[in-house]
Amino acid sequence: MKLANRGFKLLIVQLILTISTIIYMDIMLLIATVSAFAAMILSAYNIIRTKTMSDKIECEPRNVRLRMMAGEEKNVDLIIYTPVELKLVNLPDWVKASTDTLKKGVNEVKLTFSPRIGKIYKLDFLTTTFTDPLRVLHEDFKIPLGLEVLAYPRTLPFIIEALKMIGQTGYGGEAAGAKKGRGTEYLWSREHQIGDPFTSIDWKASARLEKLIVKDFSQEAYKAVGLVFDTRAIGPITSDEVNALFLSSIISAVRLGLPITLILKNGLTLISEYRSIDPDIALKIAVSYSMKNYITESWDVYEILEPKTASQVLSIIREVEASGLLEALQLKVESIDEVISKLTIREAMIYYVGNVILDSEFVLELSRMVKINNGELVVLTSGKPWADLDNLEEAYIMYSSHYKLLDALQKAGSKVIFYGESSRRIHEQTVPV
Repeated sequence: MKLANRGFKLLIVQLILTISTIIYMDIMLLIATVSAFAAMILSAYNIIRTKTMSDKIECEPRNVRLRMMAGEEKNVDLIIYTPVELKLVNLPDWVKASTDTLKKGVNEVKLTFSPRIGKIYKLDFLTTTFTDPLRVLHEDFKIPLGLEVLAYPRTLPFIIEALKMIGQTGYGGEAAGAKKGRGTEYLWSREHQIGDPFTSIDWKASARLEKLIVKDFSQEAYKAVGLVFDTRAIGPITSDEVNALFLSSIISAVRLGLPITLILKNGLTLISEYRSIDPDIALKIAVSYSMKNYITESWDVYEILEPKTASQVLSIIREVEASGLLEALQLKVESIDEVISKLTIREAMIYYVGNVILDSEFVLELSRMVKINNGELVVLTSGKPWADLDNLEEAYIMYSSHYKLLDALQKAGSKVIFYGESSRRIHEQTVPV
């Protein structure tokens, strides 16, 4: 048993009273000393009595196994019976309880699990504390709970999606480089939607069908696809997110069905450079790079993938390694323009992936150049890069800078996509096994 805050104060008062009683031999001081001592004894009795009932504390279910994605939330309902009032304490930061007070009798408690990074989380017991009615002493009790949460890395659904696409892609993919817009080539007619310009309305078809119909035309197809991935991250959460965004952007780029120029960099250091590669090769490079640099550091491939899929991944990694495509350049360049010049940005679809707060000058210059050259820039970045920071002041400064930068990018005509937005569709379709 341990002293509570009030217990410390009572102990000090008791010592003072005891010394004063010995010195002054005063009856009132003696009564006060005995009263303080009695309070301490009564509190100790309550603690000892509660200990004898601790074996009656029960929790159902006793064993919980969950599989989920890092960054998600899942709930588990527990029924906890306790013969005395207890308080839940010392929960790890990835677990939250709907209440921290367990009343005498049956309690319904909802535990919410929100693992921030991909790994295996375990909790062998719930810690509760009993404080006697006088709040002098308290004692901790452990409620057995075999809890295991397997949190998959955020990249995993995209890897599974990429594996499905390998061998199914090629030049002239789903979009074949075409983009809807103010072109001259007719694509199709459809029903009018909010936001469509009235100049696109097909009045003859509208009169015939008695509802507004618009015509869509295609602009000139994109001439190239470029992808820049800045590998820097603020911590494990943003590292996981930007790697997932990298896979997401590769999948999107491959669906355009055009040759891809891929640049991996760390600031002004070029890690790897691939020019006009086949979409299938781009997928294999992305899967291999992600597995080797982000996942296999913490996981066994067979731990997160079923055997057939794991064998496919390892086979791809061996193939890419044998061809020398994973060899790092580690080439230091002199300026931002030198990196941008390696991309074909005229009338091109350009993807930038990374933590923009670490690469603001490059992203803004890339946005400016893509706009000048009649291209389109899609920026995929972590929505909350400050999630890895523990210092609140530093987190607020990063928050302010981050949103100012995003505002500048959007005003420049660039599209900004956060991790959750890009992952939602694939994540809903793909459940890791």
